Amino acid sequence: AQRWPKSRPRTDPLTLFDFARLPVECLARGEVADAFFWPALFVQWLLVVVPMMALVAFPAAFPMILGTVSWWPFALPWQTAATKALLGGVVADMMSNLHSFIIIACNHSGSDLYRYFTSCKAYSAEWFLRCAYSSANFETGSDFVDIAYGWLNYQIEHHMFPDMTPLQYRKLQPLVKSVCKKHGVQYIQQNGLYRTWRMLRCAVGDDQMIQCNAILPPASAKDKGLVPAND
Repeated sequence: AQRWPKSRPRTDPLTLFDFARLPVECLARGEVADAFFWPALFVQWLLVVVPMMALVAFPAAFPMILGTVSWWPFALPWQTAATKALLGGVVADMMSNLHSFIIIACNHSGSDLYRYFTSCKAYSAEWFLRCAYSSANFETGSDFVDIAYGWLNYQIEHHMFPDMTPLQYRKLQPLVKSVCKKHGVQYIQQNGLYRTWRMLRCAVGDDQMIQCNAILPPASAKDKGLVPAND
């Protein structure tokens, strides 16, 4: 990553075609070192991805291979196997969608979170406050919890510092929480199922989010006599 070519932003997505295209473009521009960077990165990517793909594919491929030579003792007629595979896929998809909904949909909804009528400048004091007043964290602090939530349990820290890695969010979270507590800033950290319930109450109209102009009202809001959200 330290030798990343300056001609391409690190945040731009890469495809397999890019690994073939980018070295050619670098050579055309006379950037020989950058041309060798992309094949090296591709090899590193393969070393990470191939074992993961094998870990996923092997459990399914192993019985299929044994079944072709009649060595798999649990072989089923293809009609039965196809039906079970279809039902298993449908149930797995439903459970996956439910899990995704719980960890994604309710991080920024609830009667204790804020919505704004005005915009603000990124990385300003108002911006950092909005990250805290408009986001909710889930449980944090361990591999088991973080993996279960897909590392989406650090929403406050993620919006404050969007370019950090998930592991850095775990290290940063106690500090951000302590700073918010010290200065009386709202910091919500609750269970994902409870946050889902609060989000659903807003969805059906039993509750509504807090609406305001700003946490720290801009000068124009003061001139109009608008009341700040925390007053």
